[in-house]
Amino acid sequence: MRKSSIVTFAGALALGSVVAAGQIVLADMASEKTTTTTQTTTYSGTVSEVDPSSSTIVLKSETTTAPQKYVYTKETIFTDPAGHTVSYDTIKNTPVTVYYTREGDRMIVSKVVTTKPVTTTERHETRTETRELQ
Repeated sequence: MRKSSIVTFAGALALGSVVAAGQIVLADMASEKTTTTTQTTTYSGTVSEVDPSSSTIVLKSETTTAPQKYVYTKETIFTDPAGHTVSYDTIKNTPVTVYYTREGDRMIVSKVVTTKPVTTTERHETRTETRELQ
């Protein structure tokens, strides 16, 4: 009977060791971290179309015949070469460089930089009146 108790105790001890080892392996697996790398790519061309309703920018390049379509988001930054913010509606027909990442078949733009300063024209009108006093 004593032999049977020792065998039972040894079996329980072995089973406990296996369970503890399994928990250590699970703990090691839980502490592993997954790293996702996102690659940002650039493309240069001239903006031929900006469509706010679909949040898209279409660029034409001298090196490719087909225009490239990009999607911009609320987080997309539009700047001139000096880093000043410009609005997306001022970049039409302007050479730009887009910084984008590919998500499936879509190219999501993070930044658009004009390659030359965007010029805006402001028109001010001054009117002079002359009256004769009587």
